Amino acid sequence: MPSSTLDDLADAYSQVSLINKRLLDECVVVGQTFHRKDIECILLKGADLLSRLYGIRGTRPLSDVDLLVHAQDLPAIHRLLMETGFSQQIDGNPAYLSSQSTLTLDLISELWYLDEQGLSDLWARARSRPLGQLMVKQLASNDLLLYLVAYTVVHRGHLAPSFFTDLRLLTEKEVIHWPTVVEEAARHHLKIPLYHGLRQLTLADARIEIPSAVLQQLAPSTLSERVLNFLFRRFVTTQPLPELGHFLLWVTQAPGHRVAWLRRTLFPSSRFLAYRYGNNSAIRPWHTRIIRWWQLIKAGGLLSTRMLIRLVIGRRTPRRRL
Repeated sequence: MPSSTLDDLADAYSQVSLINKRLLDECVVVGQTFHRKDIECILLKGADLLSRLYGIRGTRPLSDVDLLVHAQDLPAIHRLLMETGFSQQIDGNPAYLSSQSTLTLDLISELWYLDEQGLSDLWARARSRPLGQLMVKQLASNDLLLYLVAYTVVHRGHLAPSFFTDLRLLTEKEVIHWPTVVEEAARHHLKIPLYHGLRQLTLADARIEIPSAVLQQLAPSTLSERVLNFLFRRFVTTQPLPELGHFLLWVTQAPGHRVAWLRRTLFPSSRFLAYRYGNNSAIRPWHTRIIRWWQLIKAGGLLSTRMLIRLVIGRRTPRRRL
């Protein structure tokens, strides 16, 4: 390898490592503040995976820190962050930017595929580990695997390179109880998304050994499952389709829940509108809702066109044997 290439790689590593250090240092300070106020949180996504699986700070870039918190703690968290210099950002979830503009906190209080009891059980299974001078909560291994697959395959609808690396390291470094994962996936209507994610993982990296019995249990067995699997194979690839996740979140809803999901999307709570559209949602609520409906119609039409193009292009390309 040319020395110039090695220098570029070293520079890139140093830059990512420095950015990650600043971000995680601020995260530790926030965590310590939460701890003093008896506010629980679970570290999610990259900020958890970096120290948990990678071990080397410059090997996985971070853009923000995601935390799972209790819904009842959101008002107290808002006051606490605003008092410590954070500013609230306009997003679909509570989001805050530090005074140094180096740390963005994204807060969620629920996971879309879990009901109230499922979320409570997930909190009960969470375990603690050190992050610097702080003890942080993290998802149990089984919960982490299911969450990573659900978030990537359904919520994002795109198999990014980091997805394959994250899952490879998770299956290598932590003990996964596959029967529990399969059972949980079926219970939360994530059977086919999990099958697609794990199947693509084994195709992308021969070093990963997913038990064949697991894939057999997850494989589609009914007509509806085969149709759903076809959609995931065609649309959820390494080539992203913008806004695809909205369609996948709807289509993977439990039987009888899709109408309710559409209702929540078209008529979201005032709290969601405030997070998504800021103070304007309170000043002009109906104007905000009408603008939202118009934006959803436009986005839906554009997504439908993109999906149709993908279907047509897919028919013209050789089929890949799975």
